[in-house]
Amino acid sequence: MQASERDKEDLDILKRVAREAGDLALDYFERSDVRFWDKSKGHPVTEADLAVNALIRDRLMTARPDYGWLSEESALSNSTRTAERVWVIHAPVLREFYSTHFGGGAFLNGKPIHVTGCAAEEGCRIITNEGMLTHPAWPVPWPEMELAKPKPNATLLRLCWVASGQCDAAVTLWRKSDWDLAPATLLVQEAGGAATTHLGEPYLFNRGEPAQRSLLAAGKALHSLLSARVKGVRLPDPNWTVRPFDTTQTTERQNMAETSEAKQLLHIVIGGELKDVTDVEFEDLSKIDFVGAFPSYKEAYDAWKGAAQRTVDNAETRYFILHAHKLLDPETGDHHHV
Repeated sequence: MQASERDKEDLDILKRVAREAGDLALDYFERSDVRFWDKSKGHPVTEADLAVNALIRDRLMTARPDYGWLSEESALSNSTRTAERVWVIHAPVLREFYSTHFGGGAFLNGKPIHVTGCAAEEGCRIITNEGMLTHPAWPVPWPEMELAKPKPNATLLRLCWVASGQCDAAVTLWRKSDWDLAPATLLVQEAGGAATTHLGEPYLFNRGEPAQRSLLAAGKALHSLLSARVKGVRLPDPNWTVRPFDTTQTTERQNMAETSEAKQLLHIVIGGELKDVTDVEFEDLSKIDFVGAFPSYKEAYDAWKGAAQRTVDNAETRYFILHAHKLLDPETGDHHHV
């Protein structure tokens, strides 16, 4: 499919705005008095983030007022899910300028890029958490691999490195946000690779919760090998309320935060290191992290999300929401259904 004139105009607009945003971000990074704070527990933000976000939104939405908008520093709106086209922007500060459009190839500083032809796990260059590879719960130990050090903090940059061949693969067995995955998935695909969940599912964007259950990106041959190795890990789809570990379907499902909570009166958020990344048995119950007890799913979800994001690259450390549907009175033996 060839790009339309509007597609080409959109790409030109994005390139121009991305460079302007990068200049603004660099200007902030060179200052010593930039303010920062937590927008929620475990989620820091700086005035540079907000300034860059505002500039990009102003430029792009002025140019295309009929498009939707999704970014890390902006609240979700209905137009994000219903608009025919949505701007998805993360805008990291890079000396490397990546660009792509559907069917048009992938480029770094104007030159074509491609994923590597690596077709073996052993010796491949991978971006992931070392603790995940060495965890004793894997039924088959991982082979020797070359870990990217230092590991890029930005998910988008990790996929850029896969697309450009600087690394062979990137794996994260934890939820990732659409504003990182949407542009990077297209970049990897146009570079000849594949970016999906660890189950090999294609990403579905513009759903109620802008997040996916996991990340696996690599050239197609290596992608198949890695997916076969990790597919037994049970991770919930952030958009599912029922049977969250099943394969994602193409139909939209209701976000749990939007469901009725008439009988769910107690929600406990806990976490800790697991004995087995494919199960929910904790390594040491004395070291359980009790985040808190909450009267609604929404409050518990916000607390869970904050805790989970702090350990996003440690697959063996997991957080859960425990719903109390039945209480036992030890004195009488009565079971009280909540």
